[in-house]
Amino acid sequence: MKKPRLLSTLLCAASLVLAGCASSAQPGQTNDPQQQANTAQQQSEQAPYTPPAPMPERKIHGRVPEFVREAVKNTPEDALVGIGTAKMSSVSQSRTFAATRARAEISRQIVSLMRDMVRDFTASSEVDPQTVTAYQESFTLALSRSALQGSSVVNEDMDDTNAYWVVVMMPRDGAAKEVNQAAAQAKLAVPKAASIDAENRMGEAFDKYDLEIQVQDK
Repeated sequence: MKKPRLLSTLLCAASLVLAGCASSAQPGQTNDPQQQANTAQQQSEQAPYTPPAPMPERKIHGRVPEFVREAVKNTPEDALVGIGTAKMSSVSQSRTFAATRARAEISRQIVSLMRDMVRDFTASSEVDPQTVTAYQESFTLALSRSALQGSSVVNEDMDDTNAYWVVVMMPRDGAAKEVNQAAAQAKLAVPKAASIDAENRMGEAFDKYDLEIQVQDK
């Protein structure tokens, strides 16, 4: 008589355990770890994909080879880039002239930034306009004589027509150094322009203007 009662007691305990397990699982969920992992993976795959924001593309004036465009595209956005090309009697001469022209393009960009900077300074200061003009001319001359020590070649090659192409880059701190040196020489020639803070205004111009890159081939 005791065996049926014991069997009944075990069946009741088993039913209570199964009921507890069923009640612990929320609707639509499972206690199987593998199934939970599969469900999480499916949810992550269904999540909308947000593509990264595209990098701003530099504007290049002139027809240039694709490898030059790639070199310009891969340089840091806060750096000045110059492109030079030449086709001389030898590869060595072509490379030298192309690199010189690329650095001249960086000088042109710096002078362009300085021109706008000096114009803003003239409008907001009491410095004699003739003094500002003399300072700008002295600065341009000093910068043109500079070797642009902060610049470096990032890519160079020949195209199908045997023209040699050189891409030169100057980081922002290198450009600031060149501006500082040229400004110091210009202030020696034009002492009245000592109040022009060229280096700081160069930094402001860097953040404000988007320069177009021209190909130097003359």
